[in-house]
Amino acid sequence: MSLLHPIILFYLKKVNNVTKIFMNTQYSEEPMYKPQYFDEIEEEKFVQVLETKFSAPECVAAAVECLPPYLSNTLTYCGKEDQIDVRKFQYATIRDYADAYTSGRVTPTEVAKRFLTSIEDSRKMSRGLNLFISLDFHDVISQAAAATERYRQGKPLSVLDGVLVAVKDEIDCLPYPTTGGSTWLGKARQVTKDAAVVKRLRECGAVMVGKTNMHELGVGTTGINPHYGATRNPHDMTRVSGGSSGGSATVVAAGLCPVALGVDGGGSVRMPASLSGVVGLKPTFGRIAKSGLLPLNWTIGMVGTLTGTVEDAYIVYAAVQGHLPSDKLVSIPPPATLPLLNDVQMEPNIMAKLIEEIKLAKFSKWYNDSDDSVWRVCDSALRLIQDTYGCKVVDASIPDLDKMRLAHYITMGGELTASLGVEYENLGRKTTGGDVRSTISIFQGFSNREFVTAQRLRSRCMQHHMEVFKEADFIVTPTTACTAPPIRDDAEQYGELDYQHGGKLMRFIIAGNLLGLPAITLPVGYDAKGLPVGLQLVGKPWSEAALLRVAVAFEKICAPQHRPKVYYDLLN
Repeated sequence: MSLLHPIILFYLKKVNNVTKIFMNTQYSEEPMYKPQYFDEIEEEKFVQVLETKFSAPECVAAAVECLPPYLSNTLTYCGKEDQIDVRKFQYATIRDYADAYTSGRVTPTEVAKRFLTSIEDSRKMSRGLNLFISLDFHDVISQAAAATERYRQGKPLSVLDGVLVAVKDEIDCLPYPTTGGSTWLGKARQVTKDAAVVKRLRECGAVMVGKTNMHELGVGTTGINPHYGATRNPHDMTRVSGGSSGGSATVVAAGLCPVALGVDGGGSVRMPASLSGVVGLKPTFGRIAKSGLLPLNWTIGMVGTLTGTVEDAYIVYAAVQGHLPSDKLVSIPPPATLPLLNDVQMEPNIMAKLIEEIKLAKFSKWYNDSDDSVWRVCDSALRLIQDTYGCKVVDASIPDLDKMRLAHYITMGGELTASLGVEYENLGRKTTGGDVRSTISIFQGFSNREFVTAQRLRSRCMQHHMEVFKEADFIVTPTTACTAPPIRDDAEQYGELDYQHGGKLMRFIIAGNLLGLPAITLPVGYDAKGLPVGLQLVGKPWSEAALLRVAVAFEKICAPQHRPKVYYDLLN
């Protein structure tokens, strides 16, 4: 097989245009090794600035002040399970949990116990959800008890105090190892402290409940892990949750946590969020500190959040944003801002005017290169927001999208193999799943010249996107070109290389990673099988406030969410 490998690799490069694009074409652009942003930052209206001196709890307090007055979202279901109207469904929000804790209706300890009981229940299913790689029951109860005592004393640290947060097993969180979904990496790399994002959430009182399952080493789109099981979609247990942050997406979609953290190096937050029917936010590259992440994707990976609602994405973003000197950024982030949604609600004409002024860029040929059931649902959402607010959808053309996809693939492969290095060869190769081992073998076949050419294409594609943003505020696409694919029986044991579905799942993802642009996905409907469809908005650098404002507008008017077939209500 070792003699055949170069021949196979040569063939794969040729038929996928790698040789033509990266070896036989000359480019004038200099390489861009990290996302860089040269355009002047536009002045923002109706926003709250989060000063760099603010602590995480102070940022969360500022976020809550910007939100509309709290109204309980708690729904009481009557009758038998099969009589529940699944269309009248809303996820319990962070403020729902805080209200329940403050009123004494339930305590963080009681919610933590319900959570742990539900995890045990999910493990007993004939087809388990396979949510967590590491979970320490005693640690969860200990954190929840401390939060319960703070509420008893009337001194919660923030609205996040006592709220359950799951963490992708690519992010350091004591007392757990960080395995990256492998059986060997947790032994090769010691965890001595929390990641920066986990530290900020702990300062707010959040209860960190464990490390969620993921596609091994983040190299896959399905969330099928031969070591820890396939993370199943709670809307249909025969289908994937998406990768690589599939465990985090499923935990939120199944109601077990209102918040989960993921890492998005190739749509790994947005993709599973879309397939699982939740909200996935990936901020601009550099907006969130990377300290304490597995160094799998130095220049394309970013911490992202998975939540049931845009409001919760808003609150958690406020908590975790902030960069560190150790991030060694080329483009330094301006202070983070949040849209003033409280003022918007009190003066609805302002909201209408702000959204009316928005221009959404749609590259129709690209946009429509998705399953009919996907683009039709997304088009319906676009028409609805146009009819409601009067905002404009403008035609756009974005050149070199296929080249950008390949540039991302080569960049991701080069960074991953360089990071894993000799430890993978000595410890990981024999134990890694077949699908990931095959992919890494391809990654190792890319040359220095191909890698540098990929960075030259990163520069070119950045210019293309900045030209689009001169005419529009956001680029709008389906998040994925298909809904959740089925899980094949043999894939659970060996992993799966399915480039047909993989290409569909990643079709609209790449600009958020190779170019580091902020992006959000939110559910806007369902296909005929009841599987969620997500719509993606990609923004200008540092435009998270505007992105969240428009996402709130979409969320208000799009079809109500369906209650997943597997769902746990921890508040009722």
